[in-house]
Amino acid sequence: MGKLNIFIANANNKFTNQELAIFKNANEAAQDFISKNFDFDYDVDVVITEPSSLASTIPEDGIVGRTYNSQLVILVLDKQQAAISEDSVFETICHEMSHALRWEKLPEYSNTLFKGIILEGLAVVLEEKAIDDTGRSQKQFFLKEMQSTDQVTIDSMIANLRGQFDNENYDYNTVFFTGNDVLPRWAGYKLGYHFVKKQLQESGMSIEEATLASYADFRP
Repeated sequence: MGKLNIFIANANNKFTNQELAIFKNANEAAQDFISKNFDFDYDVDVVITEPSSLASTIPEDGIVGRTYNSQLVILVLDKQQAAISEDSVFETICHEMSHALRWEKLPEYSNTLFKGIILEGLAVVLEEKAIDDTGRSQKQFFLKEMQSTDQVTIDSMIANLRGQFDNENYDYNTVFFTGNDVLPRWAGYKLGYHFVKKQLQESGMSIEEATLASYADFRP
């Protein structure tokens, strides 16, 4: 069975013993969830650190995750923005493990806008399942924003981005993070969540199966 090896970058002792225990518990819970739902047969290093000029967080949640390859996940936490919670750390690790598993098991690159949208949508739906399956009530602001996106907004995003779906060069920061005068914040994630949920409903696939499915299966 694979393992999530947790490492805390805490040279300045910014994280308290209580917070270190939260990290450990969240990591163990994420390992249990992933192991129960996937053929998880390799190790992943999970590094937890503070914000820097190279890594900022989502202000409303005080946390963000990055998957650098199939065996390295980094979580950045800013407790000045939001209190550290086990649910939030657990949710973020599960999101990032969607990427890690896909890159380990299915080396299909997300080299176009549409594939990037699906890559993130799969991760959002998996984190949603992780929260629901473990009976956790504290969802991140980020996840609640995904869930509350209305159909009018979905249709508008599709209309604005459809012509770029096959592009390999696009404004990643605008599409996936900041938005602009025509796209909402996190448009890429919101569209991905919509496309993945729609495919699961129509095909009967589980999110576990979808996590390792081809991007072509999600093309509208």
